Amino acid sequence: MLIFDEQMARPRVDDPDTLPFWEGCREHRLVVQQCARCGEYRFAPVPLCHCCQSWETTWVESAGRGRVYTWTVTPRAIQAGTASAVPYNTTVIELDDCGGALITSNVLDIDNDQLRPGLPVEVVWDDVSDDVTVPRFRPVSYSDREKANDEH
Repeated sequence: MLIFDEQMARPRVDDPDTLPFWEGCREHRLVVQQCARCGEYRFAPVPLCHCCQSWETTWVESAGRGRVYTWTVTPRAIQAGTASAVPYNTTVIELDDCGGALITSNVLDIDNDQLRPGLPVEVVWDDVSDDVTVPRFRPVSYSDREKANDEH
């Protein structure tokens, strides 16, 4: 399990552009920003659509499933708060829904050398503090995928 200590920098959760994302995370819901004009999904949240330059935004809830797109492994602490977690991965996940939006996070419950492109993953929630919850991901086992298919 990825464990950062108390010295780890916390994300700013009160920025108006990202507030709906962090509120969703606190409720264990993964939400992705979508342009209300052209429909383009975007992550990380920004005020202006990169496709049509619209300021109109909606938020769409993702099922939280996706695939590993790419990753890197950090072998040594880049700040004091990460020392207890090294080596850790920083992984880009391509969501199965929300237009394939790319979200950067970590994949837990797997050895870093077992990461591979296309590895199916699902969101899990890291309640860092009372006001900060971070989406992380874990591999989806074959039985989990069968169960999800049976529910649809």
